[in-house]
Amino acid sequence: MDILGYSVTFNFDLILFLIFLVVLSITLYFKRKELVLQKIVHPFLYIIMYRTTWGLALMEKMATKYRGAVQLFGYISVGVGFVGMLYVSLGLLIFFFKMVFFPAVETSGVSLVLPFTHIPGIGYLSFTHWILSIFILAIVHEFSHGVVARSHHVPVKSSGFAVFALLAPVIPAAFVEPDEKRLGKTHDIVQYSVFAAGPMANLVLAFVLLLLFPYVGDMTNSTLAPFEDTITSPVGFTYEILEEEGYPAYSANVENGILSSIDGKPINDYSAFYSYAICLEPNEDVVLGTDSGNYTIVTIAHPDHPENPEKGFIGMKPVQNERRINPEYAGIAGLYYWLRGFIKWLFLLNLFIGLANLLPLGIVDGGRMLQTALRSLFDDKNKAQKVWGLISMLFLGGLLFALVINYTGNPFVWLFG
Repeated sequence: MDILGYSVTFNFDLILFLIFLVVLSITLYFKRKELVLQKIVHPFLYIIMYRTTWGLALMEKMATKYRGAVQLFGYISVGVGFVGMLYVSLGLLIFFFKMVFFPAVETSGVSLVLPFTHIPGIGYLSFTHWILSIFILAIVHEFSHGVVARSHHVPVKSSGFAVFALLAPVIPAAFVEPDEKRLGKTHDIVQYSVFAAGPMANLVLAFVLLLLFPYVGDMTNSTLAPFEDTITSPVGFTYEILEEEGYPAYSANVENGILSSIDGKPINDYSAFYSYAICLEPNEDVVLGTDSGNYTIVTIAHPDHPENPEKGFIGMKPVQNERRINPEYAGIAGLYYWLRGFIKWLFLLNLFIGLANLLPLGIVDGGRMLQTALRSLFDDKNKAQKVWGLISMLFLGGLLFALVINYTGNPFVWLFG
């Protein structure tokens, strides 16, 4: 049971995950002669592909019936794709710069979005939310590639499912396979539009979800989901104690949890707490009411105060507002919070993966767009290929390094920290 009262049945999730692994293993074994292995950094990174004709007829029908609209979508995707590539590339380079030269500063890093993990600043990702979101975003992504290709009369030879492997093949994916020779003979703008259509579709789906359900983009959990104000009630906010010697909350051994009152006054959310706490003076006794008990602290003046260093400083950081299910709706609590979480993760994974696919890596859409652009810029195709390969390897190496230090710690702390 999590702090929202949402029943996260870990054992049930784990059983489903184990069933998934068994079914996947059996399928890969019996279909092994029909599988195609695409090596990336084998045997560490690779993709196993199973070719089918699923969805090809629907792609043909959509491309024929709405050819103009589909092509327009593809052309718009080109602009969004290159802007997105620049955005994520600069973001990654800025992250590396901060990691090397300012290692002591806390910076959002690079992490794998996998089930059974807590994503910093976002929350827990269950297997069911993950697998269903991946299934939907993969279909949307690959179908968009295929329908844009067919709108320009580029044959799509196959579609199918794939398994991406980080050592072991466990991450499901999908693919469509346009005729590369025919695609390579089309204008650059057509190639760009085919490559960019997949990420664009994911970003469009994320944007639609944000418009329909604004709460999915609010990491503080202050924006309510549909019907949430009826089904739940506010109970305070979660916080983290700033673990520094001399900080009041840390010195009083306050445990991380949910804060629901201050000096006996009920606190429904962080804004109510902030309105009260901002008026505190140094050396003032304050009683914090939390789910682990009441704590009396003595405020201090400190330069880390969020507003005024001359005001009373407590030494705690808010995480997000929290709500509890109302008793009359207790019977649907599990279903409600599951659906709420699913829509949130469907938005986040479409956003994350849509942007990640625009990185200038050879294995993703952004890399294919960059490859096409370099071939147009350089008269020497071999030189263009070498430049593209170098850029791809630099970004791939940087991503792998960032993933490693996310779990092992930043080694540059010793040099510049």
